[in-house]
Amino acid sequence: MIKGLVSVIIPKRRGEDINRVIQAVKNSVYTNIEIIVVDEGLERSTQRNIGIDRAQGEYLLILDSDQVISNSVIHQCVFFCNSDILPGFPFYNSVYIPEIIKTKGLFAYIRNWERQFYNTTPIDCVRFVRSEVCPLFDETMIGPEDADWDRKIPGNKAICSAPLYHYDNIGVLKYFFKKAYYSKSMRRYAEKYPNDKVLDWKWRCFGVFFEKGKWKGFLARPDLAFAVLTIIFIRGIIYYAKR
Repeated sequence: MIKGLVSVIIPKRRGEDINRVIQAVKNSVYTNIEIIVVDEGLERSTQRNIGIDRAQGEYLLILDSDQVISNSVIHQCVFFCNSDILPGFPFYNSVYIPEIIKTKGLFAYIRNWERQFYNTTPIDCVRFVRSEVCPLFDETMIGPEDADWDRKIPGNKAICSAPLYHYDNIGVLKYFFKKAYYSKSMRRYAEKYPNDKVLDWKWRCFGVFFEKGKWKGFLARPDLAFAVLTIIFIRGIIYYAKR
């Protein structure tokens, strides 16, 4: 482990152009970075584990190949997780990074509006973690491995203000096909975490939007709220059909 070094792990699908992702990392105001691109033609969780094994840094940042960080993300995350910056100041083992969906179109606009309600909730997943407490991803899962990984990280979790941008470029049909594919692993996830809040349909469909005063923002846009609940309803049908 190299103190202060941030290892940025990027699993890549064959044929993808990830220059934008890499350039954004290089543009970071924090410069003590190594970039690990894993292009082994394997599932995402397996390639992430390969990256974790190769990493030399004190901190790890796990990115997907369609996620672009703003230039102060790494700087903020290191601040939260570095116990030497302010002696006596509490530090964190991991950090949530707010996500902004940049795909064009109405469907992406709705998803991006929905995404703001999930920050730091059980639906969210940390992206930055101290290497000494970093677990491996469960390679038996496809989709829920993010939530599983998040659950296994001990200690306090912070959230930074700087966002990352998600250029997933998927439309309605591709989105639901993707959710159907991921739903195949939900049985395994439910076996490991039977009491997890994401499996509580009342919280997942309503509670997450109304807790901690978020209901004001949710009800302020009834058109978008209705669209989001419709999307969640369809996802629920897919989930129970694939169980």
